[in-house]
Amino acid sequence: MESKWKKLGRDKQYQLSLWLKGVDLILMILVFLAFGVFTWYGQTGVGQNAENIAAYGGFIYVSEVLTLLMLLIFWRVATEIGRDNSFSMENVKHFRHIGYCAGLASLGYLIRMIYVIMSKQFTLFRVGYCIFLMIFGLLVLSICMILSCLIQNAYEMKRENDLTI
Repeated sequence: MESKWKKLGRDKQYQLSLWLKGVDLILMILVFLAFGVFTWYGQTGVGQNAENIAAYGGFIYVSEVLTLLMLLIFWRVATEIGRDNSFSMENVKHFRHIGYCAGLASLGYLIRMIYVIMSKQFTLFRVGYCIFLMIFGLLVLSICMILSCLIQNAYEMKRENDLTI
């Protein structure tokens, strides 16, 4: 009877893993589409927004690469969840790596904001955009580091309980 409950629990974990991977895949596709549209609009568009995109295309591509890297790492988290290995040192590392990518993105937008101000290309939109993405990156960094610590504590408690049984 216990094996049926374990199997049912594993199936739920696997189903959760599939849902997470589905959402992750949709987000990856949206990232590709969004950055494709940004690139196209930056090259063919007219107006202030097109100029912003064209002038800072390098930052956009770095953001795309870091975002895709975070989504690929999250795919590995979902895989561990599907293996019923949610509280593992692998997931601790994965969440730390996602946080580091978000921190790098925040640092990139800080550098971009300093560059915009120093080059006297200051507009409220450009600086506000950089500040918003810096704060968002720091938020993701904080959440990932907190999750990493929580998962590590849960892993250690699980390991201690396994040793005492």
